[in-house]
Amino acid sequence: MNLKPRELKSLKITVVFLYLLFVACFEDRRKEYEPYNGVQKWVEGIMRKDYYWYKEMPDAKGLNFFTEPIAFFQSLLSQNDGKQKNGTHYYYSVLEDLSETDTRSIQQTDYSYGFEFMVYRMGGSQYGALILYVVPDSPAGKIGLKRGEWIFEIDGKPLSETNYATLLGGEATKFEMGVWYGNGFVPIGEYTIEAARKIDDNPIHYYNVYRPANDNSKRIGYLVYNHFTAGINDEDNTYDDDLRKISHEFKDKDVNEFILDLRYNNGGLLTSAELLCAILAPESVLGKSIGYVEFNDKHNPQTQDLSLDANILKGGVNLNLSTLYVLVSESSASASEMVINSLSPYMKVVLIGMQTEGKNVGSTTYKNDEFNWELRPIICKIYNSEDKSDYENGFIPDYTADESLDTNINSFLDFGNPDELLLNTALRLINGTYKEGEDYATSRSLTGKPVPVHCSLDRKATNGVIIR
Repeated sequence: MNLKPRELKSLKITVVFLYLLFVACFEDRRKEYEPYNGVQKWVEGIMRKDYYWYKEMPDAKGLNFFTEPIAFFQSLLSQNDGKQKNGTHYYYSVLEDLSETDTRSIQQTDYSYGFEFMVYRMGGSQYGALILYVVPDSPAGKIGLKRGEWIFEIDGKPLSETNYATLLGGEATKFEMGVWYGNGFVPIGEYTIEAARKIDDNPIHYYNVYRPANDNSKRIGYLVYNHFTAGINDEDNTYDDDLRKISHEFKDKDVNEFILDLRYNNGGLLTSAELLCAILAPESVLGKSIGYVEFNDKHNPQTQDLSLDANILKGGVNLNLSTLYVLVSESSASASEMVINSLSPYMKVVLIGMQTEGKNVGSTTYKNDEFNWELRPIICKIYNSEDKSDYENGFIPDYTADESLDTNINSFLDFGNPDELLLNTALRLINGTYKEGEDYATSRSLTGKPVPVHCSLDRKATNGVIIR
């Protein structure tokens, strides 16, 4: 076919146009979509590689990468991640938008008034907040709030489901304090508290040594340890160093029995848990493995040994104990449970309190500075030296004692008071005056008795033992 010059030119233009159109159709335009699905792509990539249950994730071809990030993230999660609570499944793995929240780092330098509390429904529409503990040198500490006191009004308004979260932190306000006598609050005064601020919540909340009057050979160490945190920030080790220092105090006083209070400790760093184990374990365990963490089968090596080598103590001292009494509650979780599980093969561990959470997994943190998101997935499972990790439903106490019962909250005593419910149980077990069959936990009736409904400690819970 012979084409005229004009026709040939027209054909060339058409071919070039079609070629450019074809190329444009297949041009890599992924960069244009990044503002809309960049977070999702980042999350899916990490989860596919490091998530402990990655094999249970849906196939990538069936995912909608333009779904809102949190919903997209939750569509990836296994039902083995987390558990049912109050009829709802809650996951341990977490994704957070850092631009919308003042996200807490590993450290417990927290924006708050400086106290932890449990909200109770007292019957009908009446609510009260029972103070669990107060952080020294905090707004709450400055005005003299104490463990065992009640708050039943905030800024002149009765405490309720809609305003109790104000107690977590806010502007300067007024608290109406009182005592509960079984059928109502009796006011004891109004306190003005300054605005919430950053506080330094040292996990070593209280410690002491006791000598039973009926047995001078026993010297009982007691430590209230509220979270497994190395220091005031991720680069600091002040709290771990404080733990090492008090280990010497216990050693110098010839402590040979020990009560570890983890009732409000819902977890933290693996390294801090290892340090505590090294202090409390029998001396013969030093240098040995206390367990391991197991990653998914993409990780090489798949396991990481947990051993109590000399470097962990770093100036601390081992107490060479043979028995450990641990005070626990529903809030005791993660690294707290790891300590119990890790030491059990080597010493007698006696649990006093209530059934623990059952968090036998570990997590780590991934940050995306470009999009300002933080991902904390479950990446491993925690085992002891006997290959046991069967506490996903929590540890059941050897001796049951529930300080949250209405029969006990009227006498909610200070830490260290020998008559305080959980401590007293441990002391009597040690000195031989405990009567078998005693049980300080009974079922609640629905006849107006106080029922715990919210706990401020829940916001501090780590989603697993933190693996750095």
